Amino acid sequence: MSQAPSRERNAPTRSATPSDRRDELAHLLFDSIGGLKRRLMASVPEELKDEFGAVTWHQLGALEQLRAATETSSGATMNEIARMQQCALSSASALVDRVIRLGFAERLSDPDDRRIIHIVPTKLGLEMLARFDTARKAAALAALAPLSDDDLERLVHLMGTIVDAPLQGQIGEVAHD
Repeated sequence: MSQAPSRERNAPTRSATPSDRRDELAHLLFDSIGGLKRRLMASVPEELKDEFGAVTWHQLGALEQLRAATETSSGATMNEIARMQQCALSSASALVDRVIRLGFAERLSDPDDRRIIHIVPTKLGLEMLARFDTARKAAALAALAPLSDDDLERLVHLMGTIVDAPLQGQIGEVAHD
């Protein structure tokens, strides 16, 4: 991301309507989010990148969802994974197959109904997520270092407001790896 100086990023555009300025700010926000994501990914230590080189960010996200599912139930079914990933069942199935092939998850039959298969993280998957969580926390702290505690608190509050707001419209399926 080419980073504009902060005065340009915050300066009102001359003769722009409020709607034009809002469009411009939305564009700047998405540029910033992309830049923050690239910065966080670049700050992951090389030894962790080497260790998890075959794992994509999307697969890590799915594995995190599986970990959360095992905290409240006996794992996630393929339909639940597709819903969590906001993708088609076939895409979720391909994603799960790759995570299983890497040894980070496994399929377990439901003891009450053998037709139901739950996907759960393996011990290796949970260990990998724990190491990744530690590295991600360090990367986030480094990326957020330029902000004061008050600014960071405001940022977290504002991001929470965006995340928790009701959706105005649904976007169709997004392609994932």
